[in-house]
Amino acid sequence: MSLSGLNLEKFLIPLEEIKLATKNFSPENNIGDGSFGSVFKGQLSERWDNRIAAFKRHDLEGFQGEEQFRNEVEMIQPHVSESVAGTRFYMDPIYEKSGNLMVESDAYSFGVVLFEMLTGLLAYRRRRIGDEKPQFLINMVQHYHEDGVDKLIDPYIRDQIDSRSLDMFTEIAYKCINLDLKDRPKMDMIINFIEKTFGTQELKVDASTINTKSSHQFRDFEKFLIPLEEIMRATNNFSLENLISKEEHGSVICEGQLSEHWRNLKVAIYRFQPNAYQVEHKFIHLLKTESDSNHENIIPFIGYCNEGDERIVVFGHPLHGSLDDHLQDPRMRRCITWEQRLKICVGAAKGLNYFHVGLGKDRQMIHGDFMSHMILLDENMEAKALEISHVEKDVGFQFYLDPMYYETGIKGKKSDIYSFGVVMFEMLSGMMVHYERGIGDDKPQTLINLVRQYYENGLEKLIDPCISGQINGHSFHTFTEIAYKCISFNLKERPKMDTIIKQIEEALDIQNRRAASPVTMQSHQYQIIISSSNEIHLATRNFNPKAQIGDGEFSLVYRGKLPEPWKNKRFGRNDYKGEEEFHNELKMISRFEHENIIPFVGYCNEGNEMIIVSEYATNGSLDHHLQDPWKSRHLTWAQRLMICLGAAKAIKYLHSGHKEHCMIIHRDINSSNILLDDKLEAKICGFSLSVQVPENQQHTKIHTNVAGTPSYVDPIHIESGILSTTSDVYSFGIVLFEMLSGMLVFYEKSIGDDKPGNLINLVWRYYDDGPEKLIDPHINDHIDRRSFHKFIDIAYRCISFNLKDRLTMDRIILWIEKALDIQNHGAASIVPIQSYHDQNLKKFRIPLEEIRLAIGVKSIESQIGDGGFGLVYKGKLSELWQNRTAAIKYHDPKGYQGKDEFRNELQMISIFHYENIIPFIGYCDEGNEMIIVSEYATNGSLDHYLRDLKKRRSLTWVQRLNICLGAAKGLNYLHSGLGDYNRVVHRYVKSANILLDDNLTAKIGDFGLSRSGPRNQPQTQLYTKAAGTKFYIDPIYHESGILRKESDVYSFGVVLFEALSGMLAYDRRRIGDDNPQPLINLVRRYYEEGPDKLIDHLIKIKLITVLLKLHYLQSNERPTMQTLIERIEDALAYQVAKDSEVKEPEAKITEN
Repeated sequence: MSLSGLNLEKFLIPLEEIKLATKNFSPENNIGDGSFGSVFKGQLSERWDNRIAAFKRHDLEGFQGEEQFRNEVEMIQPHVSESVAGTRFYMDPIYEKSGNLMVESDAYSFGVVLFEMLTGLLAYRRRRIGDEKPQFLINMVQHYHEDGVDKLIDPYIRDQIDSRSLDMFTEIAYKCINLDLKDRPKMDMIINFIEKTFGTQELKVDASTINTKSSHQFRDFEKFLIPLEEIMRATNNFSLENLISKEEHGSVICEGQLSEHWRNLKVAIYRFQPNAYQVEHKFIHLLKTESDSNHENIIPFIGYCNEGDERIVVFGHPLHGSLDDHLQDPRMRRCITWEQRLKICVGAAKGLNYFHVGLGKDRQMIHGDFMSHMILLDENMEAKALEISHVEKDVGFQFYLDPMYYETGIKGKKSDIYSFGVVMFEMLSGMMVHYERGIGDDKPQTLINLVRQYYENGLEKLIDPCISGQINGHSFHTFTEIAYKCISFNLKERPKMDTIIKQIEEALDIQNRRAASPVTMQSHQYQIIISSSNEIHLATRNFNPKAQIGDGEFSLVYRGKLPEPWKNKRFGRNDYKGEEEFHNELKMISRFEHENIIPFVGYCNEGNEMIIVSEYATNGSLDHHLQDPWKSRHLTWAQRLMICLGAAKAIKYLHSGHKEHCMIIHRDINSSNILLDDKLEAKICGFSLSVQVPENQQHTKIHTNVAGTPSYVDPIHIESGILSTTSDVYSFGIVLFEMLSGMLVFYEKSIGDDKPGNLINLVWRYYDDGPEKLIDPHINDHIDRRSFHKFIDIAYRCISFNLKDRLTMDRIILWIEKALDIQNHGAASIVPIQSYHDQNLKKFRIPLEEIRLAIGVKSIESQIGDGGFGLVYKGKLSELWQNRTAAIKYHDPKGYQGKDEFRNELQMISIFHYENIIPFIGYCDEGNEMIIVSEYATNGSLDHYLRDLKKRRSLTWVQRLNICLGAAKGLNYLHSGLGDYNRVVHRYVKSANILLDDNLTAKIGDFGLSRSGPRNQPQTQLYTKAAGTKFYIDPIYHESGILRKESDVYSFGVVLFEALSGMLAYDRRRIGDDNPQPLINLVRRYYEEGPDKLIDHLIKIKLITVLLKLHYLQSNERPTMQTLIERIEDALAYQVAKDSEVKEPEAKITEN
């Protein structure tokens, strides 16, 4: 049958898919029949989001045949039908007579349904009332229209129904069945009427439970009622002059002053948008909550109005508006001190705590929408929490949502605590949660992402500049410690509100008792060798420009000949900065004694001259060597490593503290400050910007002005002004990349067809894909591959944006020494890195014709998988390929795993060699085809095993543990089995990607979304667009975009629970009387109480075996895959032992 012209291709579902979903239209899946045919229930595959669906199978010979099928699929707008269709007793009589089909016909049918709901009587059933003869519903409704429908009300609800609610309901129902089409309402009007009916009914039900405050003058709920006339007068008919704010959907808050009857109170009046969606429900919810609240930090409830379409709640007036207004207005924000911010946090916390515990045990309330918009400030800047949850969503509200609530749908007090933690960080940073800010060279990120990135090192960068000079360090740490616990992903770590209140009060007390104390630097006396001005002028030929060998912002460097070659650095006295730098460098260099620091000779300080004299480095500076093509060409990789090693030793000497134990931060490490003697030994120089830090201040954060050479300066130092030894480490990391690439940091270069970029751009561009592209062509053919990877590990860690991940100079020296040792003694492994992978892949290339012959005719029978990447077929290769049975994966260039993912997967899977990784056979990239061929897994994937009842029944607990163990070993290999220079994060772990061979051995497959990087490179730096499958994806990764190996651990944990429960992550199961929920919700719900309820009824295991594995999803630190392997092995050993104990008595009984 043709459906041409309907543009429905994207909705087309293959018949084979439908047969699989409905078990070939099995009678047990039948859920309804009619003249059109039958309806079946079934679950679609992953390609269709595993949706549970109803399948309406039309009988083409039946009452609703081919034409009706086409009509239903097309779903056109109301039109004139050639034939009348519908169900008797529901069908609009006007449509039945005329054949003219309009939306009003649906309104009539819906009106019949409304009367069914009121009466409890189906339209085609008869009922007798009194002595009258039995009648159909629509006849009775029309008969009792004038006298009232009281007699028709379902007896089961007669005593519950409110008279006003009944009148409103019957009014709209009668309009629906009116025979005058003009009087029939549209559906939006029907919805509004029903909502009002519901609100009126709910108000009746709840009025008796709404209690006034004990201190309030009103004694019952009715006396809270404020006439609409009074409110209109107070707000001047809601004039613009009285407007405080207007919500997105029309609700407004106005200020006004009530009359003397209401004590002339100044009030804020919340007016709901008339006829808005669910307005009655929202109004009642707010009314109930606020009328019960009696706390100094809750906005006081004054009254309400419920006349006509108006729904209004009246509060005490917050003279200073809402907290978010203050934070977004720079002028207002500047006026809120750190002390005031702490007080506001305390008040808001007390208000929220009142909602949680202050209403009594039976009335604990979860706010659900806590944000800075809900914190109002009175005339004394005291915080007043407002409960307008479920009313209007403020911009950015989703950024306050607890990600655990977002994931599970389970809301609790801990969800409010997460939201409060977000508000605390807003107060600290002066930044709204949904705004983005860039720090250093990092891309702009939202507030919580910044908090998580910089919490361990550098949270000071987030402090609002308006308060940075006020805030006490101890107060800051006390505050941020509790705030970070509030946003923990581990619910057990989130504190209670009373604990939060105590710690903020402690931070406030500290702030009041102590002023912020700046860090000071001590100066030290120094002994200096003095040279005369005449002697220096003579040596430099009166500072001849031809003798100049370098320059700086405030100085020039000359070569001169005294009794032996010396270098003279001449400072400009006319510039205050120049004089300061002169004294600073003199103070430093005069005391250094290290083979890798340029030796100091003397100084001159006569007249206008300020000159420092040091030993001359015969081979100049490193930057000149790298810029000179001839010199750079002759600088071998081993020599470059030796230079890096010497420079690293000098920096370690500075950082370690010498003589008086003063640590030195160089502050200007760059290749021009690394000099080379006649043996190419590195000598550090350029100490004019260096800083001394006494031993007793070495763990104190040092705030200084940013100084140094652009492109080498640590971006974290630039952003925060905080200086530490890690700033030198960053600069040294840049020098390492200069040595590897042969290009200076500020030069630009293009690699291949890519656009040009400076060194730092290229370093991060090729971090994931091809850091070997950075190698200087002069050394590319001579660099040892292992030495390169050891070196690149060091360099990337030096420039990490996470200070905690930067190496100390001790570790850097150790690693450079290892890289040098490998280079000197590993000649056998020297391979041109750029060509290595391509050469390695050539032997795996399979001709397209071979693949076509292997598959034969593509059909549903040969197709064994599908997804956003494309399709997978089963095929048998020829003798040339050992007649292997293979899984042949066709990548769809337009799918979410396209060209980039194909190359990514190919590069990874071709180097994997492990029994629990699906073996790679080959690939094809002819024409437009992108095909990866891997070993065929005889027993399919784990999810198919668990979904198939027969197969699942045969899968014992020991077998399930063995499968989990194999999969864990495969993931552990990816995380830590590829050597120090590589780690792979799978990013797509799920039961569908755990394949089973003929022995049920687990094999990890599908690496299209995987990401690789140096094993020791911090995973916190892998910022990616979150990818994976819903229900398996790590919520931390989903929220932040930060990819770590722990994200795989989370996904694998979900698979473990699938193996335990026998249910797939996206399936839903009902336990007891609870609503059906997906697996992870059940796990979190029953982990503490009743974990045995999760166990698949088809297996028998001891509870202790389960607990061995359940714990890790709740622990603060997720375990490594190695730890999981050990625990699964323990569980397996325990289960095998238990099984043996059971079998022994059985064997003895059989013998007897």
